[in-house]
Amino acid sequence: MINNYKKIKKQLNDKQISPVFFVTPNPNRAIGLEKIIKNYCVIYSQKSDVVDYFKKNKTAVLCLNDNEIKNSGKILFSKKVIRHIKKKSKNKKANIITFKPSPMTQKICDDNGFNYLGNNWKLNRKLEDKIEFVEITKKLKIPNANSKIIKLEKNKYPLNFSRNKKFIIQFQRGFSGNSTFLIKNKNDLAKVLKKYKNRKVKLSEYLKGETYTVNACVAGGKIFISKPILQITGFSSYNKNNFGTCGNDYSYPEKLKKEQRKKIFDYTKKIGDYVKKLGYKGIFGLDFIVSGGSVYLIEINPRLVGSIPFFTKLQIQNKQIPFLLLHILEFAASLIPPDLPLSEGEHRDNSLLLGEEKKINFEEWDKKNNFSASQLILRNIKNKPIKIKKALISGIYEIKKNKLVLREKTYSASKNLEKNEFLIQCVAKNSIINPDIEYANIQIGYGVMENERKFKNCFNKMICYVLENIKIEIHMIFI
Repeated sequence: MINNYKKIKKQLNDKQISPVFFVTPNPNRAIGLEKIIKNYCVIYSQKSDVVDYFKKNKTAVLCLNDNEIKNSGKILFSKKVIRHIKKKSKNKKANIITFKPSPMTQKICDDNGFNYLGNNWKLNRKLEDKIEFVEITKKLKIPNANSKIIKLEKNKYPLNFSRNKKFIIQFQRGFSGNSTFLIKNKNDLAKVLKKYKNRKVKLSEYLKGETYTVNACVAGGKIFISKPILQITGFSSYNKNNFGTCGNDYSYPEKLKKEQRKKIFDYTKKIGDYVKKLGYKGIFGLDFIVSGGSVYLIEINPRLVGSIPFFTKLQIQNKQIPFLLLHILEFAASLIPPDLPLSEGEHRDNSLLLGEEKKINFEEWDKKNNFSASQLILRNIKNKPIKIKKALISGIYEIKKNKLVLREKTYSASKNLEKNEFLIQCVAKNSIINPDIEYANIQIGYGVMENERKFKNCFNKMICYVLENIKIEIHMIFI
């Protein structure tokens, strides 16, 4: 894999390749491949000093400086953006990547002759439907939480509801846990019924346990699978939703038993083979719960997932071919032009030379080390937009003499962080952040979880220092 990585990087580090435009409201999400793909461009809407980092790495950027634009489709709708893409592309076909496909994004790309680096939005919608996914797991004989599909009706309590029985209500789609509700009593259910009437929902038994995510990628006819990653959930200070993720610990899954790791691998491979037959390509994520020693597959995210930017950096540091790069080249057959000169003895292969890679089996996969790293995401936990009154400069920090000290201004750790160092990415001062949206994150080079519900003491202290240096207030809109 390392030899392949070097060859691919050399081929992509040429100005002749077709440009790749990463379109996203938050530019932090686009960090990862700027040092690998020469003709890499970032287009974003939210004002950020990340532009300094991109310019330092000679990455083309376009910022709309409009915090009201919250999705990639609306960014692409801008005539300024279309002109920019066509100008930068010249006589080459522009490649567009976003975190999630949508009808608007697909239409704009089709109308302008751009190549969209993602699956058809209809396939995405079909797979991400939590209700339909229950049927997929049944078909593939993969354990899901005991569940059934019902219609929410006022004053009608499902599953012969009793005070001692917790259960989960999930809507078809959601973001960061905002469509999943833990029902502990009649009051909890009443709140959901008040807001959502006559909605079709997935009703599941409550499983107490640890939540893991797996990043996977369909590329070159093969399924690539990450090691399990612990999802940091249940911390209301960083995500107000009961099951909302606020980070990941890449080291913690070492505590899983071998038979549990084997099931996670096997279930991921089954889902990968299934979606591949449907024509799905590129990155997808799976969420699992390990409860009472058993492994349950909960849902699929058929798109780029939130952990991909950090995961991409970790893969690059470990000389692995990043899944994000696999994803891009799977959709961009013309990314490397046929007339690009190669050194003697080299050969060009847009399938990333994957023919040299054996189909991975469990034993080989299980021998790979987990990454020693963690990330905590700080989100707006209010029910209203907030304004960042005081922000931190994004960079590598340490705690020295009870103070937060900036060691290097950067948006990406180019090396493994020292034990006392951590990277902070923060939005710019005066940014307006909607509910559930990230405003900062902390990246660190070791596992931070004492157990699935408790941070290590040293990390708790670090969080306190960070929060003390970021000031927020409720954003008031005057009409």
